[in-house]
Parts: sequence; C-alpha cells; structure tokens
Amino acid sequence: MTLALNFELGQAVLLVSRASAEAQNLDALQQLRETLAAQVGSSGKVDFEQVDRIESGAVSLASAHYDYVVANPAEPWAVEHSGRVLASLLLALKPSGGLAMHELVLDSTDSIAESPITRTKDDLAQQLRFAGFVDSQITSCEPVSESTLRVLGESCWNLSDASAFVARASGHILVAAVTAKKPAYNVGAAAALSFGKKAKAKNTNDAHVATSQPAQKVWMINVESDDDAEIEDQDDLLEAEDLARPDIAALARPGDSAPRKKACKNCTCGLASGEVVDESLACKPTDKPKKPKKPVDVVNVKSSCGSCSLGDAFRCSSCPYLGMPAFKPGEKVTLGGSMLHDDFMP
Repeated sequence: MTLALNFELGQAVLLVSRASAEAQNLDALQQLRETLAAQVGSSGKVDFEQVDRIESGAVSLASAHYDYVVANPAEPWAVEHSGRVLASLLLALKPSGGLAMHELVLDSTDSIAESPITRTKDDLAQQLRFAGFVDSQITSCEPVSESTLRVLGESCWNLSDASAFVARASGHILVAAVTAKKPAYNVGAAAALSFGKKAKAKNTNDAHVATSQPAQKVWMINVESDDDAEIEDQDDLLEAEDLARPDIAALARPGDSAPRKKACKNCTCGLASGEVVDESLACKPTDKPKKPKKPVDVVNVKSSCGSCSLGDAFRCSSCPYLGMPAFKPGEKVTLGGSMLHDDFMP
C-alpha cells in the first residue's frame, strides 16, 4: 500500500520514519525522498527525521515550518505514533498543512498478546483529534500480508516464535492510510474580538440616523380624526330605575330574621350548639382546667444521657439528681451516715 502524494513546487515536506526498523526498505525510503524532492523542485525541500528522536525529545521540530508531513510511508509500517509524536508533527506544520501517514491497527478491540499494536482505526482517529488535527480520514484499511507480519515478528519486535504469531495475527492486523490537516491557525495564535467595535460602530450609526431623521413613535392616538366624532353621553345610558334610591325594606334580611350573634370560644350558653339562647344572659366561657404537672420520680427516673449516677460533675443542668451523691445504676438513692444529721448541733 502506497500513499498518493502530489506536492507543488516550493513546498516544504517532512519525511518521518524509523530507519532501524526499516533497514531492509531503506532503498524504498530513499526512492520516495527523491520522488518528493522532484515534485517540490529546487525552491522546495524534503527533510527526513527519525520518529525515535522525536519521541525521546532529542530533536525539536521547527514550529510552522512544513507544508506537509509524510509519516511511516514504507513497509513494514512498524511505527506506532504516540500522542507526543503527533503533537510535535502538528506543531511543525504550517496552518492548514497536511499529514499523510501509515499505521498498523487491529481489526477489533481484542488484542494479540505478542503484538505491541493495541489501537483500532477508531482509536487512531480519536488520537489524531486529541492531538489537534482536523478533517482526519482513513482513506484505506487493508490486512497486512503474512510476509510483512513475519518481518515484523522477526526483525522489528524480536519475537521468539514468529510463525505462531503470524498464524494468530493473520487477518487481524491491518495497515491504515490516514490523512489529516492542521487548523487554519497556528498553535498559540490570538485574535482580537471584533464585537466591541461592531457595537460601537452600530451605536454611532444609530446616533447619526436619530439626528438626521425624526424618531418614529411606536403608537399614538389619532386625536385629529376623532374631533368630528360624536361622544356618547354617559348619563343617557342610565334608566330611571337606576337613579331611584333603594328602599330600606328591600335591604332587610330575608324572613325578617335578626342577625345571629357569633358564638365565642368555649361557649357555655348553648349558642355554639344551635340552641335558643336568651340574649339577656351574658355568655361566660370557662377555660379548661390545666392538668397538674406530674411530680418527678427521683428514684425511678430513667437517665437519657447515662451520666446521672456519676455525680454532679457529669450531670446535665436539668438532671433530677442534682445535689445527690453518686450511686450505682439501678440502685435506690438513699441518704445515710452523717448526711441524716444537721450540720449545726446545739
């Protein structure tokens, strides 16, 4: 699988690969570099950098220097681009610059024990988005041939049983061709927001229009059109019976029954129960007698805090045992000894 690469004259291209893993394909890599150099011409350039040096931080790529980055272009595609490598490649690209690369992926989330490949094509697309690339597309995804898998197992990953690895990985490891772009702005770029200027210009234009043209009223009453209209006299709307004074008898309570007095609280005269009441008698409501407070049983009282038996130093302010000596829980409190005699002896 080869990438379709067509560049213009004067473009700067960065070629990223792993020379140690692709020693058997150095001729193909050199041929690809010569092809790219012929496309960009003498005014352009094609640089090469090893991905291991980028990963370790031994080399720092120039910011916004390349129009295009070609990564891992030749077999056996042993490079797995980490997030740090993708971020470095994004930084090296100019705004709207492009990325074309190959990477090995799994056909499913089930990993192969002997293989360092752990990502699927969806994971690769997500990693590109996390790095900052946009418009990422997987243009093709094909199974890796058994001969390439054998080269990976023997030369790149140094597996002890390459044949068994090829048998298990055949059809499950794919090579994906991916393209992506850098956004149209550089990393760390800043731009002034223009909505403040627009609002100021709009206010200036509105003020100019207001001074040149009279302000339009939202609504108004057309008084001039109502000058000749007849206005209805409100007195003519009243009838003779509306002007008559009401009779007192008409305002009396139906049945000539006198208004009933409202029963008071704790009524004792029977008005509250609906009985006929002599209004000459005054109602004398009586309050319910209050229940006497139950005396506190000092002997059998139950402690809620559990400290009553320890003495006054541990008792609450409302404890019924205040002033009494300490005792054992459940024991009846008694006063004995010299406490039964008065302190003053005549």
